[in-house]
Amino acid sequence: YRENGKIRKKGTIYLGRVIDEKNFIFFSKDRGVFKFDLGNNLFLDAPENYTGQLKNDQRKKPTLILDFGDSYFLSQLIRNIKYDEVIEAIGYKNSDTIYSMIMFYILTNYSCMHCNTWYEGNFAKILYPNADLHSQRISEFLKFLGREDVRQKFFRAHIEWLKKNICNDPAIVIDSTGLPNDIDIELTNISNHNGKISNEVRMVSAVQRDSGYPLIFRAIPGNINDVSTLSTTITTLGEYSVNTDFTLLDAGYVSDKNIDELYEANIDFVARLPEKLKNLHKSIVESGSSDLKTSNNLIEFMGRFVYVKDVECRVGTKQNTAYAFLCYDVAAASDENYKTIANAKKLSKKKLKEKHSDFHKIFESSGIFIILSSLPFKREGILNVYYNRLIVEQYFDLEKGLSRLIPLRVHSEDRVLGHLLLCQIAATINLYVQKTLEQSYNNSVELYLGLRNQKCTVYSTRIITNEAQSSATILYDKFKIKYPNYFDKQGDKLQAHNS
Repeated sequence: YRENGKIRKKGTIYLGRVIDEKNFIFFSKDRGVFKFDLGNNLFLDAPENYTGQLKNDQRKKPTLILDFGDSYFLSQLIRNIKYDEVIEAIGYKNSDTIYSMIMFYILTNYSCMHCNTWYEGNFAKILYPNADLHSQRISEFLKFLGREDVRQKFFRAHIEWLKKNICNDPAIVIDSTGLPNDIDIELTNISNHNGKISNEVRMVSAVQRDSGYPLIFRAIPGNINDVSTLSTTITTLGEYSVNTDFTLLDAGYVSDKNIDELYEANIDFVARLPEKLKNLHKSIVESGSSDLKTSNNLIEFMGRFVYVKDVECRVGTKQNTAYAFLCYDVAAASDENYKTIANAKKLSKKKLKEKHSDFHKIFESSGIFIILSSLPFKREGILNVYYNRLIVEQYFDLEKGLSRLIPLRVHSEDRVLGHLLLCQIAATINLYVQKTLEQSYNNSVELYLGLRNQKCTVYSTRIITNEAQSSATILYDKFKIKYPNYFDKQGDKLQAHNS
């Protein structure tokens, strides 16, 4: 039609590059790969196995020197420990995408918008040539992983792998951690956790006590208290054939209701008693404090000196028999008293006199804590039993540091859940590496840099690997992985050779 003397077109839609003409699959920079419904003029999600990579594009110069060692090492490790069975159970049609994303999550802490750039410079693009790591496709991928049916498949396969290859003990540790998030989704809410106010999603994780490996995670709104999540978490574990018989808990999970339910389910527990259970807390302190600080009760634990006295008590609304261990931590008491005295020095004489009773209460209770147990552990061993729960804190540190749990960088609930699933996979692989090496690392750079420095050179028919540096060789030897001297290229397939 004509407009102001110019010919214009009406009702046209630019769909981009044709991927599959018969099935109406297209690719554009704005939408990535999509399916177009011609009859209804609708843009739909394309199946997972369609890729937006522009193959044989002569305008694009290929990268001929790639980071080799890190992705090759991980690909072999995943196969050797049979974790590929867990990954395949997820059921994502484009397996190259899921393996590449796992590599990206383990090896980097970049935003997913940089994933394709990383892929272009890494051997992962040779190992997984059909991966589609454009931003729009990654969003669809995370959405797929966040589906309830997909997460259930993953948890079943992951727990089965854990039982077969790592540990089959049903004793667990449960705790939660906050994931700061200001994105307006249902999971985001104001949290008051241990007096710290923040806007966040909370992730509840169950970890095997004896191995330290994660079992499942649950994402809950930030305003839900830990105490209300215990029953659901244990019941959920039961659906994956984890018949919990013992659990270690932080004080936030202890309430009369939860104690009653644990006894009814024949689940033994060890937990720190919260001061909010005032009557029980007061009665234990009164009955045990008179002769607590005696030489017979003094225990050395990991460089700390703690007085420990056991007191039998009744807990819950049904007054079940339990065992309380009244503890006085000498160093902690000293620190608390020092801080109190320092604050007192800042007050005027009048204010100081008014607060004498408050100071007395602090000095009287400083260093005191109570460990509650359904089992009659020996007094000398209770601290070692309780502080096994620190493995879940170590796991959270691993997820947040080495396995890119935070920041979330996603904008919907299903993508949050998909992100958490990828993080658990990354954390599981990282945990396996750390436990095998009997070392811990704060970030992926320290662990994988030596491997990343091993490059490979791409030729028209062959890929030749460089020699590994000493730090990379240590990892290869420790995990009994050998890298080839070169690969022959046969289309998308590689044939490894050792000269």
